[in-house]
Amino acid sequence: MDLNTSNLRQVLRFYLEPGGSSILYHLCKGLGGVSLTELIFKILQIPLQSLTDTWAGAIIIIVLMSLLFWCGIHGANVVSGVVTPLLLANTLSNQKLFDAGVTPYTKANGFHYLTPQMIDCFCKYSGVGLTVGLLIAALLFAKSEQMRTVSKLSIVPGIFGINEPVIFGLPIVFNPIMLIPFVLTPLVAMIIMYGAVSIGFLAPFGAVQVPWTTPPIISGFILGGWKAVLLQIIIGVIAVFIYMPFVKMQDKVCLEQEQANAEGAAEK
Repeated sequence: MDLNTSNLRQVLRFYLEPGGSSILYHLCKGLGGVSLTELIFKILQIPLQSLTDTWAGAIIIIVLMSLLFWCGIHGANVVSGVVTPLLLANTLSNQKLFDAGVTPYTKANGFHYLTPQMIDCFCKYSGVGLTVGLLIAALLFAKSEQMRTVSKLSIVPGIFGINEPVIFGLPIVFNPIMLIPFVLTPLVAMIIMYGAVSIGFLAPFGAVQVPWTTPPIISGFILGGWKAVLLQIIIGVIAVFIYMPFVKMQDKVCLEQEQANAEGAAEK
């Protein structure tokens, strides 16, 4: 009998695939008392959820997003592809507790603090790096044509969470002057938000979601009322102050380049 024939392979596949799945199911049920899905949930998802929902996990996630974007890699897409399923599970878990009337909203009662809403609508509501602080600081203090032009063109997209124009137009990518504020600003925002939920100023986020392109203030009000709006404003003001000295340094570099270009053009 030729075992390589196509018909025989199809017959073997027909029996082996469901048979193998059935054996695996009964092994998990018999030895562990749970299904394979439940086993994966217990071994992988629960520990990973616990890891992401910590101060250290929150800091690693937000810093990694900024560092990757500074290197020219879309940090939000890369990191979110890994952590978003876990963070969405956090929101669903919170919602179940809300529906059950569980209080207070603490970790001891099973609530999760780190969720997609916290990242998208508070730690990067103008894009990774919270570049709204850079744009406002540049519009207020920059004198170079490059910085003022880039800021004017980037402010409207930034309101909707799109900051590629300033990241690649200034640029921020591989710009050593902008590395510190680009990483530090969202990190400070994360500390503020995680702390606000930890002390009970703001409730953990549940199943209510808003698109990441929703402008700040609107997104804050939908998610957490006036308290969330207040936190967004505070974070925005802090972002301006963090970026301000670095904007002035970058503006000085741009001015020198523009003056050198003007002198070169005059000599010709």
